[in-house]
Order: sequence, then C-alpha cells, then structure tokens
Amino acid sequence: MKRMIFLLKNETGNIAVTTALFLVVLLGFTGLALDGGKIYSAKSSLQKALDASVLGGVQVVASKGEAVAVTVAKDLALKNGQTLEGGSIATTSRSIKATQQVSVPLTFAKFFGFDSTVVEASAKAVAAPLKKGFHITPIAVEKDSLPHNTELKCDKTGSHRGNCGYLAFDGRGAANLADNIINGVEVSVGGLETVVTEPGQKWGPVKSAFQTLIDQDAGKPHCQIPDTADGKCSRVIYIVVIDTWDGANGRDTLNAVGLAAYWLEDVREPKRVIGKFIKTIGAGEGDEGAPDYGLYGVKLVE
Repeated sequence: MKRMIFLLKNETGNIAVTTALFLVVLLGFTGLALDGGKIYSAKSSLQKALDASVLGGVQVVASKGEAVAVTVAKDLALKNGQTLEGGSIATTSRSIKATQQVSVPLTFAKFFGFDSTVVEASAKAVAAPLKKGFHITPIAVEKDSLPHNTELKCDKTGSHRGNCGYLAFDGRGAANLADNIINGVEVSVGGLETVVTEPGQKWGPVKSAFQTLIDQDAGKPHCQIPDTADGKCSRVIYIVVIDTWDGANGRDTLNAVGLAAYWLEDVREPKRVIGKFIKTIGAGEGDEGAPDYGLYGVKLVE
C-alpha cells in the first residue's frame, strides 16, 4: 500500500512538471505569434505606404520633374501613416524608388533580450511610354511633328491626298468620327499596321466635338493651361503617332508607332485645331521599350 501511494505521488509530480513545461511552451508559441503578428503588420503597413507613395510620385515625374515627384511621394507616405524621412529615395526622369526601415517593439522576445526588431521595405514605380491606352482620340500625327507642332488639323483636303489627320475607329463617317473624338476608343499600338484613315475634312462635326471637350473643362482651373492640365481634363486628348502620311491616299492604312498627349487650346477658322503637346500619364499599359512621345502608363516594378 505504501508503495502504491508513493507511485501515485510520483506520477502526480510528473504530471505537474509536464503541465508546467507545456504551459511554458504554449506561452512561448503565443508570444512568438504575438510578436510575429506585430512584425507582419508593420511590414505590410510600410509596404503599402511605399507602394502608394512611389505610384503617386511617378505620376508627376515626367511632367513636373523629380523634385516635385519626391515631394508628392513624401506627402502620400505621411497620409498612409509612414514617413520617408531617414530612408532613401532615388529618382530618374521616369521612375522613383523608395526604401525605408521601421523599428517594431517586441513583447515576448524581451524575455530573451530583444526589445525590438527592424523591418525594411522598398517599392519602385516607373512611367513607361503608353503602348495600349483607353479613350484614344481618332487623330494621327507624324512622329516628326512632335513636340513642336501646335496644330492638329490640315486646312485643305488636298493635303496628304485627301487626309486631314483623322482615323476611322469602330466605324466610318462624320458622326462616328465626332463621337469617337468626344468619347475616345481603346487602341493598342506598337507594330500595328491596320489603323485606317478617315478622309475628308468633316469640319462641322469635328469642330463641335472638340469644342465639347473644351467646354467640359470650364469649371476646372488646372485644365485651362497646358502646364497644369492632366489626364483628368477632357481637353487633354490622346492621339496616335504614325511614321508618316507619305503614300496615304484617301481611305488607307497607316503604321502606328506610339501615343501622344495633346492639350486643346481652341478651335478656330479656317479649320484649325490649336494646342500643345504635353507630357502626362494616361490609363493603359506601358512598355519601357516603346518610343517616348510623352504619354505614359505607370506600374510597380519592385
């Protein structure tokens, strides 16, 4: 009987030790999960802030310069609860990269002498020449006319053998042309050889369509001058860049090599569309290997 009591007491002691060890291990896993969660959350928050900051900065780097892009990136980081101060920001005329570290206070790891740890994140965004874009205006210009030309429209039908710069997207005729000037179409360029011209002047519908775009920006101060106008302005249109009009005869096909942005100043008689080529960001796909005509798409590359 005494031996049985001894054995029971011994097993009770073993259970107590085992339970204590189990609780220590459980506490350790709980602590590691708590600290791991804090590290993951801090890393995720930092990464999202850097992604937003470089995407915002690269939106203006081509049109307003690298210094402005850095300012925009820093402001966006702060709005997302982070700072780029003390980190690194690298820019080019078409890219911005930000790297930052943050210290994360630890809880359980303090028992092992670790009060905090450092997490790091980086993000890079580029503005690449737009290869595929949306809301493209059915107007074509020769690549040699960029960026100095200030007129889109020819005065005489005889120029370019009956062509005045129009393209036939999703149909033909003056009404279709005017509708596509106002609303734009989706276009993919780069080796495309099936852009069809829309011959003739069609000045009445064309003039009305361009004036509609200009009038839509009446209440937008930043759209009134080319230096501040951007892709949110109706009077900023995206047009197709072609190799040349040489050889075009009436309704014909042209080789498209890129896309450009153009700010509409006015439509005037006799049959003139006045404006200025600008650099801006458009919605669509960019291609870093495509020719640069001043219209870009943005994307994260790191």
